[in-house]
Amino acid sequence: MGKGAATTWVDALARLRPRERTTPTAVVRTSVPAPTATPVGLPDPTPRRVVVDPTQACAITGAKRAKKKCCRSTPRCKGCPVVLMRAAKAAESGLTGKDLARAVKRARAA
Repeated sequence: MGKGAATTWVDALARLRPRERTTPTAVVRTSVPAPTATPVGLPDPTPRRVVVDPTQACAITGAKRAKKKCCRSTPRCKGCPVVLMRAAKAAESGLTGKDLARAVKRARAA
């Protein structure tokens, strides 16, 4: 994955197994399709995924680099991917200063 390119596992799987996207003429849907737009006043039902650059997350926790796998030690190390994602989510939600430090401390204790 390049810098700034956020792909999901569905996109990666679709690239690995390309297939015919058109429906055959024998199969015709008779049901009414669901509306594509979200009604006014309601939140978007799909949750947004937090995409974080590992170097930014390491700066939050104080790690030198992000590890590939979690070692599940107690407390978790600063470079653990679990800690980095929890710290990034906390920073994304608007926590700063002591509150962010507390969130990182709770993430390491978990």
